[in-house]
Amino acid sequence: MSPTQGKPDDAKPAAAVQLATRPRVVAAADANDVMREQLEYLIEHVQDGLCGCEQCQRYLRARTLLMEVFADSPHPALMKKASSSSRN
Repeated sequence: MSPTQGKPDDAKPAAAVQLATRPRVVAAADANDVMREQLEYLIEHVQDGLCGCEQCQRYLRARTLLMEVFADSPHPALMKKASSSSRN
């Protein structure tokens, strides 16, 4: 505060501190939405083929786990194999 500015007579520093330290209420992210978003990101990353980076490795691990979980699924073709994507 500059010397030319005055302090209001009704200023309550305790109230200001209380407002500044009040925790923000943040809605928790739905785990399913977070996982879906991550899978979409990884799938988009490997659309043009695997480059071998860390994200490609994450994709391969996730794909392997999902293929194990959904091995008996009637629609196995829904999970497109990354090696079949063209890089032309």
